[in-house]
Amino acid sequence: MQEDIIMRIYHNIPALTAYNSLNATSNAMQKSIEKLSTGLRINSAADDAAGFAISEKMRAQISGMEMAQRNAQDGISMLQTAEGALGETHSILQRMRELAVQAANDTLTQEDRSYIQLEVDELKNQVDDIANTTQFNKKRLLDGSCAGNWSSNDLRVKAYVRGSLREVDQFGQKSAFEGNFKIRIDAASTGSGEVQKTSIFKIKHPNVITDVSLNTKEGVEAVRVDNIPAGDFTIKAANVGAAPSDGSAQVTGAYGFDDPTAVWTGTAAIENLFAGDSTATTPTTGDIITVTVTNADGTTTKTDVELTTSADVAGLITDLTSAGFTVKGVDSDSDSTDDTIKITVDRATKIEVEITQSEDSTATTAPTATGDSVTISGLDDLVNITADNAENNASILFEVVSVGSDSVTLKASSNVLKADGTMANYTLDNIILTEGGSSAGSVFDLSSLLGEDKDTGHFTMNLKAATGEASAFEAGDKFVINVSGKGDGTTDPDMTVKIAGTQDQNWPDKWGGTVTLNDLQYNINSTKVQNREVHFRNYYLNSDNGKVYEGDIVLTTNGDFDATGTGTTGPKINDGDTLASFTSAYIGKIATGDTCLRDLDKFWNSQGVFMLEDPQTITITQGDGKSAKVTLYATDTINDMKNKLNNAIASDLGQGQYVTDNANKFVTFVENAQNSGFETVQGTFLIRSIIPGTAGSLTFSGDEDFINAFATNVVSKSSETSFTASLYDAHTGAAIATGVTVTGNKLIGVLHENVDLEFDALADIKAKWSEADKNFILQSAGGYEAIIHQTGANEGEDMAIDIGNMSADALGISGVNVTTRASAMKAVGDLDSAITQVSRQRAKIGAYQNALEWTSENLSTTATNLTAAESRIRDADMAKEMMEFVKLQILNQSGTSMLAQANQLPQQVLSLLQ
Repeated sequence: MQEDIIMRIYHNIPALTAYNSLNATSNAMQKSIEKLSTGLRINSAADDAAGFAISEKMRAQISGMEMAQRNAQDGISMLQTAEGALGETHSILQRMRELAVQAANDTLTQEDRSYIQLEVDELKNQVDDIANTTQFNKKRLLDGSCAGNWSSNDLRVKAYVRGSLREVDQFGQKSAFEGNFKIRIDAASTGSGEVQKTSIFKIKHPNVITDVSLNTKEGVEAVRVDNIPAGDFTIKAANVGAAPSDGSAQVTGAYGFDDPTAVWTGTAAIENLFAGDSTATTPTTGDIITVTVTNADGTTTKTDVELTTSADVAGLITDLTSAGFTVKGVDSDSDSTDDTIKITVDRATKIEVEITQSEDSTATTAPTATGDSVTISGLDDLVNITADNAENNASILFEVVSVGSDSVTLKASSNVLKADGTMANYTLDNIILTEGGSSAGSVFDLSSLLGEDKDTGHFTMNLKAATGEASAFEAGDKFVINVSGKGDGTTDPDMTVKIAGTQDQNWPDKWGGTVTLNDLQYNINSTKVQNREVHFRNYYLNSDNGKVYEGDIVLTTNGDFDATGTGTTGPKINDGDTLASFTSAYIGKIATGDTCLRDLDKFWNSQGVFMLEDPQTITITQGDGKSAKVTLYATDTINDMKNKLNNAIASDLGQGQYVTDNANKFVTFVENAQNSGFETVQGTFLIRSIIPGTAGSLTFSGDEDFINAFATNVVSKSSETSFTASLYDAHTGAAIATGVTVTGNKLIGVLHENVDLEFDALADIKAKWSEADKNFILQSAGGYEAIIHQTGANEGEDMAIDIGNMSADALGISGVNVTTRASAMKAVGDLDSAITQVSRQRAKIGAYQNALEWTSENLSTTATNLTAAESRIRDADMAKEMMEFVKLQILNQSGTSMLAQANQLPQQVLSLLQ
């Protein structure tokens, strides 16, 4: 049956059907276009909910792997940075080793090695710079901080992180090693520091004075000498403020007057020797008398003499008294076989007095006065000198030119000092003395030797005895007279300067026994000699061989040199005040602390060149790598040098912190040798280090000649300290390790296998000065404790790669020293160890880098496969989608056409209304 065609105009059902179909086609076309334009089959969860979820999970894995690959590449870049820096460290260490081998060559001088050491020090600094500054993305790679951080309550306690501090438990959980730890150190054996000794330093030049003391308050600024005997000299003030009424003269030296010449007889009994001694008894044959000689400087000399008789000795007590002798004491002796009394005394003037009394060996009774005799050979008894009217001061040397039957011909030269400080010199070549006592022919006026008017007769000399006196002289005999003047009326003295000295008993040119150089007296006017140099020029005569020293002692004064001024307690200069004192040295004498370096034999080379003409710098290098420099100058004294060396060790090298007192004893100069201990060799420096073991060894470098002159050698080797170390948890007290024996001051791998601890080399040790040993003694201080705070890397900074501390300290090269052949040889071993350590670290880094590269490759492969899988789920099949798209295009065109035709149907209805 044919369906009826119903025509409607209110609802165009065919058009609505065509529209819906076209709209569905259009929607399908939009999805097809989306898939074709994105290339994805699933563009939203609506496309495929399950597939979308699977795809998103895969995408997360892929992006994670891609980031992991990038991280691996970053890790490789970081390792390349670290490995590149360690490559430079390797090169530096190789160069340091090359330098150490070079320094071990004995053809090099000490100065050459010091230059090599300069480069070594710079290279060590460069190793530290590389360790401290090598960074990747602001992470320091070679200072140990990537693996962990540490701090301590004591700067002397250090930790070196050698590698990672990650810890993984049995469940695979990672954590960083950290905590607060207490380290306790107890000294099992204290060890010892080394002691070095130098060459013996001696005086090279003449006219060197030491132990100088100046009365600067009384205007004495300086003193110097020229050609005086070696010995101890004192310059004192006397008669301050009093002008002398008369001049005076004294014999201060004689040569050739040793034979008995003058004879006296008399009636004085020998017991007169003991006059004034209430405890003395009358001597008898066989008694011993002790002659005590009181010298000008207060020293005494005693001589025991056996008496064989109580005979009369004419004038003996008078002569002894006038010579300045005192006689004391009696001792009994049964021996009476010797019949001669012979007393030989060294007077302060070095004139010998010989008293001889002879008797028949069979005599049993006292001899008669007629047979007694005393013979004295003193020059004072041969020559009569009168100087009461002398105006000026003088030292006059007389020499016998010839001797006649009744006359003596002499020549003389004088050094004159006037009261105003003016100096002059005079000579006389033809002084003739004839026998005759005080007769006109035997008197010679010597005023011209004082620079005075001869007519005044201020100074005269004559032979004393009437006959036989000339025969006491021989050609070549000499004697010296010191004259003290009373002034010329225009410039009068207001004080006396007394110069006394005692010869150095070790001086090769010393004459006689213990010789005291008699007081030399000069009367001067203090205000006239202010602010000038005053020359006290004197003749010193060797009574053994006749050698003459024309010596000069020069005082430099200022405006305070005043005998008449008034101070708080009287005159500025007082009676008995010491103006200056000093020791006159001799060539070859062992130096003292105030000897100038210019005057030391060791600091002059074989060509006579002074090594300190230009300042010299000595570098002192300690075994732990610390160094100090000392600069010495030509004007420095031994004490200056000692203090500079001591300060370098105590302060610059830091050893002074370990002693509570005697910090000035690290370096001493031996002026007085001891019988025991280290200071047994006079004239040497003792240089001490209190840090035990190799860490405290001291080496000296600088100019080769200078170092060789200094010539240090070890007289006591150092020894390492043995410690017992324990580690505890600082909070709970739980023991981590106890009783670990440590030699030296490093605790290796006890706290953690990758953490080394370094503590103070003198932990639990105190240094105490031993006066007996002349050295520092190391003793236990009762235990030493410090706190270490140790943490691993912060969260998010943890690395599975171990890069340890690559600083010079951690590598053990901070103490590399090549200034000596021995230390250079040791340095080679230390550098070999450091090179091995860096090589090991570089090998690890290389292994890590290879592992990261393999990881990166694996991540890339896995990410590719996952991407392919995800693509199969989410990506569109473009051929299929194109087919679908073409179909939809056709349907869209067809639907559009049908919609157009359906829209024409109402027009047909309108035609029926026509």
